[in-house]
Amino acid sequence: MEPCTYWAEQDVNKNNNNKHSLSFYLILYAVGVAVLYWKSKVMWLNVLNKPFSRQISIPLLRVARRTMCEMARVFVRSVENEERMQITFRYPPDSEQPLAKQRVYNFDRLKTEGLERTANHIATKINNVVMKRLKRKNKSLGVDVIPTEVRVLLSEDGSVICSSEPNASAWTNGRCMQIEDQLFHVCVNVPSIRKLSLPQPMMVGFPVYANVGLEFADISDCEFTWYRMSNGSALTSPEKSDNLLADDMEEHESVATKKYKKGKQNEETPVKIFIGRSYIPTVEDIGCQLKLECIPVKGEVTGEMVSAVSSTTVQNGPTISCPFEKRHKFTEQLTSGDWFVLLFGNFVPNYITKIDHIYRRLPAPRQ
Repeated sequence: MEPCTYWAEQDVNKNNNNKHSLSFYLILYAVGVAVLYWKSKVMWLNVLNKPFSRQISIPLLRVARRTMCEMARVFVRSVENEERMQITFRYPPDSEQPLAKQRVYNFDRLKTEGLERTANHIATKINNVVMKRLKRKNKSLGVDVIPTEVRVLLSEDGSVICSSEPNASAWTNGRCMQIEDQLFHVCVNVPSIRKLSLPQPMMVGFPVYANVGLEFADISDCEFTWYRMSNGSALTSPEKSDNLLADDMEEHESVATKKYKKGKQNEETPVKIFIGRSYIPTVEDIGCQLKLECIPVKGEVTGEMVSAVSSTTVQNGPTISCPFEKRHKFTEQLTSGDWFVLLFGNFVPNYITKIDHIYRRLPAPRQ
């Protein structure tokens, strides 16, 4: 056999061996993938066969829901027996900017009004605000730039909603409001806080309960976080909160806001002190204001956080015991739901004695 023929046959044998080994490895890979797929399928079947509440707790669902809620949202309040509906959103949404500085748009429209008219009204309001801001910026920079007008659309799964549809049926969960390239998820009747304020005065050792006005929420599910403000700088009154801004806040800036901006550099970060429905001030809180942040919750649905700052500082409590503290000593433990405790004082005999004493001192009636 010639050398060339011998080496050619050797190369052919090597190629055949490589092909066989490659086929063997491919078969092993396919078998491994099939086994993994079967195991994962069995595992998911076992998970689904168990009760869902055991796999995912309500706090985890709230975390997932809150992650979704971090996206831009438009809040719609539509009550069945009312003729009008309220639409609220922030534009442009900016997660890096605090809520107190974000522009809030509030609209009150008829439910029977067409979607086109409502969308045009929203677009006109946004264009007016953008034009005012741009004029101020152009004046400071010495340039003249004309902004493009924004358009407002309502869509569902990429399809634009008919403009003739009434507001009552147009603004529903699952749809999106589009302003230029920004999408807002429509959220109807989410848990909300209508009013949040702190009482006054506040004293050490006495529980502080916030005055909370809720809508579509459950007070037992809401989350309350208390903070201590060391330098006592409150921007809003107790009836107002950080994220409830009027439409003309930019045009009419109060003196308190200006003073707040000047002293903002000296302001310290509020210190988180407690989580719960009520808070009992301590000696460390004397001379400080309290701040409360509340997240409205109902089941697995969370609303937008609202905060309130006390209008007064915490004062030192009385050194003597109050009358109600003496009464509380008789009811230190809670009774069951089927029982109640009634406390009363034996003041009737003393009152009758006083009346009898006064009666004896009266002059005798004339005959």
